[in-house]
Amino acid sequence: MRLEDLTRYPRLMVLTSLAWFLAGGAAGLLMVLAHLTGFLRIHEYPVLLTFHGTAMTFGGLFQLMMGLSLLRVGFCYGKPLTGLLVRVSYILLNVGMALIAIAVLAFGVRTSYTLMFPLPAVGAVKGLWSMEGLTVFVWGVILVLLVIVGLYPAALARLIFTGKTEEALVLERFMGTLNPSGMAGMLPYIFIMPPLGSAITVGAVAIGLALLGTVSLGSIGWALSPMNFNYPFWIFAHNLMEAMGIMAIATVYWLIPRYTASEEQRARSLYSERLGLLAIVFYSTAAIMAFPHHLFTMPSSQPHGLSYAGQVASWLTGFGAAFSVFNVLATAYVFGLRLTPASLAAMLGFGVYVADGFLAMQLGTIGWAYRLHGTYAATAHLMTILLAVALVWIGALYHSFRLLFGKPEDTRLAYLHVLLTAVAAIGLLYTMAFMGAEGAPRRTYPLPVGAAGVLPLLVFGALLAAGQVAFLLQLISPRGKRESR
Repeated sequence: MRLEDLTRYPRLMVLTSLAWFLAGGAAGLLMVLAHLTGFLRIHEYPVLLTFHGTAMTFGGLFQLMMGLSLLRVGFCYGKPLTGLLVRVSYILLNVGMALIAIAVLAFGVRTSYTLMFPLPAVGAVKGLWSMEGLTVFVWGVILVLLVIVGLYPAALARLIFTGKTEEALVLERFMGTLNPSGMAGMLPYIFIMPPLGSAITVGAVAIGLALLGTVSLGSIGWALSPMNFNYPFWIFAHNLMEAMGIMAIATVYWLIPRYTASEEQRARSLYSERLGLLAIVFYSTAAIMAFPHHLFTMPSSQPHGLSYAGQVASWLTGFGAAFSVFNVLATAYVFGLRLTPASLAAMLGFGVYVADGFLAMQLGTIGWAYRLHGTYAATAHLMTILLAVALVWIGALYHSFRLLFGKPEDTRLAYLHVLLTAVAAIGLLYTMAFMGAEGAPRRTYPLPVGAAGVLPLLVFGALLAAGQVAFLLQLISPRGKRESR
C-alpha cells in the first residue's frame, strides 16, 4: 500500500492522458482524410482542429508530464502523492478538458487551440456558436489554467520543499534540490509559470464571470481589449511550451546517466553538472523574452524594439540547447550508453527537439516569420515540440513502467512504440515544413495550395497512431508477462 500511495494518481494521469491522445489523434487523422476526400463541410473542419489541438496538448501531453514528473519527485524525495493538490489537479484538469470537449463537439465552438481575441466573442456574436457554448468553453479553459498555472506547480513545490521523507518510498535518491541538474529543471516551471500565467488567468476568470452574468461586461473592459488579452495569452502560452521543453531536457539529464555503461560512474551524473545547470538557467532566462516572436505579424500592436528583443531572445535559446547537446552527447560518449526503450526514447526525443530547433530559429527571425508564420511551417514547429517532449516523457514512462503497472514492458513492442513515434515526428516535421515553404496556409480547409504534402501526412499520422497502439497492447497484455527476447 505504500507504493500505491506513490503510484495511484500518476498511473491515473498516464492512462487518462493516453485516452485524450487517442481521441485527439483520431481527430487529427480525420482532418487529413478530409483534405484528401473532402468529406467534411467547411465549418466541421475547425471543430476537429480545435478538439485535436486541445486534447493532444493539455489532456494528453501536459497530463502525461504532470503524472510522471510528480512520480519522479515522489520516488526521489520519498513523498507520497496523496495530497489534496495532486487529487484536485487531476480532477480539475480532466473536468476542464471535458467541458472544452463538450463546448467544441456539442456546441460547435471552434477557436483553434490558440485563443486570439476577439475571435471567441466574434464567433458568438456572428452566430457561429452560441453564448452558452462559449461559456462552457471559457470555464473549461479556466479550470485547465488553474491547474497549469497554480495547482500543478504548487504540488511540485510542496513535494520538493516541504514534507517529511519516507524512506520506504525512496527509490532513486537525489542530493538536495539543485543537484543533479535533472531535478533543477523542474524549478523553472515552479517559479516561472505562476507569475507569467497569472495575468491571463485573471482575465479568463473575469470573462467567465461576465458570461455567467455575475459581473457586468462594462466592468471588465480592460480584459476585452485585444492587446490586453493577446499579450498576456502569448506570454503564458509561449512560456508554457518552453517550460515543458525545459522539463523534457531535464528529464534527459536525469535518464541518460542512469543508462550509462561505465561501472566507474557511480554518481550517475552528467558529463558536467555545472554545464547542465548553466544550460537550464540560460535557456530559461532567454525563453522568457522570446514570446514576442508570436506577434511579429501584428505590427499594429508590436513595438519594433520588442520585436527585435524577441528575435534575439529566440536565437539565444539556441545557445542553451547547444550546451545541452554537448553535455548529453559527451555523457553518452565518455561513459557509454546502454540501449533500452527508456534511453532510446529519451535520446530520440532530444534529437527531434534539436532538429525542430532549426525551424524554430527561422520562425523566430522577423523576416522569415512574415513569410512562414501563417503557413504549415508554424504548425510543424509546434507539433514537433510537442512530439519531442512526448518522446522524452515516454522514456520516463518506460523507466517507471514496472513501478506503475506491476509488470515489465514488452521489449519488442516498447522499441516499436518508440521508433514509430520518432519516425512519425520527423516525417511530420519535414512534410509540414515543406508544405509551409510552398505556402500552404495553416488552419485552412480545403487547402488552396500545398496539398501535395497531405498524403505523406496521412502516412506519418498512421505511423504515429500505430506506435501508440503498440503501447496500448502492452497495457492490455496479461499481467506478469515476461519481456520478449
